[in-house]
Amino acid sequence: MSIGTKRGRGRLLHIGYAGDAGAGTRAASTAHYKKMYDRASALARIGVWECDLATEALTWTDGVYDLFELPRGAPVGRDAALDLYEEESRREMEALRAHAISEGSSFSLDVRVRTAKGNERWIRLTADVERENGRSVRLFGTKQDVTAERAAQDKVQALQAEIIHMSRRSAMGAMAATLGHELNQPLAAISNYVAGTRRALAKPALDTGMLESGLAAIEQSAVRASKIIRSLRDMTSGGAVRRQQLNPNPLIHEAASLAMLGIDEPIVSRFDLAEDINVAVDPIQIQQVLINLIKNAYEAVRASARREVIVSTYVAEGEARIRVDDSGPGIAPEMRDTLFESFVSSKPDGMGVGLSISRTIVEAHGGSLSAANRKAGGASFCVALPLAEDA
Repeated sequence: MSIGTKRGRGRLLHIGYAGDAGAGTRAASTAHYKKMYDRASALARIGVWECDLATEALTWTDGVYDLFELPRGAPVGRDAALDLYEEESRREMEALRAHAISEGSSFSLDVRVRTAKGNERWIRLTADVERENGRSVRLFGTKQDVTAERAAQDKVQALQAEIIHMSRRSAMGAMAATLGHELNQPLAAISNYVAGTRRALAKPALDTGMLESGLAAIEQSAVRASKIIRSLRDMTSGGAVRRQQLNPNPLIHEAASLAMLGIDEPIVSRFDLAEDINVAVDPIQIQQVLINLIKNAYEAVRASARREVIVSTYVAEGEARIRVDDSGPGIAPEMRDTLFESFVSSKPDGMGVGLSISRTIVEAHGGSLSAANRKAGGASFCVALPLAEDA
């Protein structure tokens, strides 16, 4: 259909729609756009799908068939397609799907599948609900192969874990060497004074003055050893505290993001953060405490039916409080008295230094770190810090 003409430079230019050329041009355009779509889908390893909710009939583009390594165009029932999903991914997807159909909403999820040829893949699934007369009638969306992306993430996480492990081993090795060197002299002195005291006791005429002198020397050496250990404990908090006045909320959000690395399970994170709280802290040290507490909370809820972590801030008793609550199994009774001791851990692969160091850091800031079980289930860890004007 022509919409007009225009004369330009001695010739007549025709302005119109592509449809003016007829059915042949339309077919060529359609073929061209299909070719563009197919090439883009292949490059992105993405396909489009649709599901009729009345019949559960599936419609897939070639890209989806290729992702599942099925013959293109082959009829596929929904039950057969679900069998290709790993059990936990299938359970997660079905829950999100039911909610989306009920609410007329959309969702996105990374699922793990095993293709028809037995290859394991990660697929990013997106879905949107189409409604008619207030009723959900159709689901449509995309499926994209993100196996390489997930593999890269896993590699980064493995490298991060290895770096952390090596750093801990290096730090513990340095601490052990320092501890051994520093404690050698007072321990040797204690041994010598004990030997001298025994000799004094073995003599027929008891020299009480020598005994008193020996016991005093033993006591002084023990006090010195205690001061050395206390000094090394302070060193684990990074030395002198370099404080900045700030609102802890940005530290909390960033800590939660860092703590989530390596956690594949869907976890609900809730934040109830006051905007008018300021503390004077070393941000790096306090953030390390928050990462440790939030990561512990995430790991605690991974096996729970309800996976929820709540981080809140508020003022109580003249202090700034940062509380991390989880819906996990809570603190075991046998762990309550030793929870913050070094080398005590409830994790099979835990080193048992995280909570100990965290409390040391918080106490170096003039605050406290406590833990308790929640009445609603799960554990609650609370960091109490002086307000900025009191720090």
